[in-house]
Amino acid sequence: MRVVVRREMLGAREQAWSVWNGKEVMEYTGNQIKGMLKSGQKVCGLTVKDNELVSDAEGFFTTNIMEHRYCGNFTPMIENESVMANVFYIVIGSHEEKGVTYYDCISTKFEQTAFNESDVRAYLRLGIISGGARLTDDKIELAPLEYEKAEETKQAEKKEGGEKKNKGSGRVQGRPLETVGA
Repeated sequence: MRVVVRREMLGAREQAWSVWNGKEVMEYTGNQIKGMLKSGQKVCGLTVKDNELVSDAEGFFTTNIMEHRYCGNFTPMIENESVMANVFYIVIGSHEEKGVTYYDCISTKFEQTAFNESDVRAYLRLGIISGGARLTDDKIELAPLEYEKAEETKQAEKKEGGEKKNKGSGRVQGRPLETVGA
């Protein structure tokens, strides 16, 4: 899973994109992200259109991306009167606790948090949640993440029963490496 959290700027010049991988934040240049997207790797929040990186409104429901311009200055990439926030949240999943659904989020200041359903609805309407979810007929719809597709692929391979041999590794995919002399 790679989720774009914010765009790092030096004045008006793009420096990097901060990307959450589920464990830590990594920074990639625009060219690195274009290369990943063109090679078929998923980077949630961005897509390539006319050889430019643009927000992925269709696939990841990205409505805006926060730009970190210099110390303490956070500005939305798409500035308009309806967005008055200096922090956005991106929905990266959901879980249930005691029958209540919570939506896991990461903020543009790298805070990990979870919001209940009513908070997520309000934040979506206000534009504070900028990606990963959208309201469809007053229901929260989550965007698909890369690791969900990877799990489906692994399950499909197991059903086929076909074991593939990795070139040069001397082991069969899906089986642990056997210890010699143990």
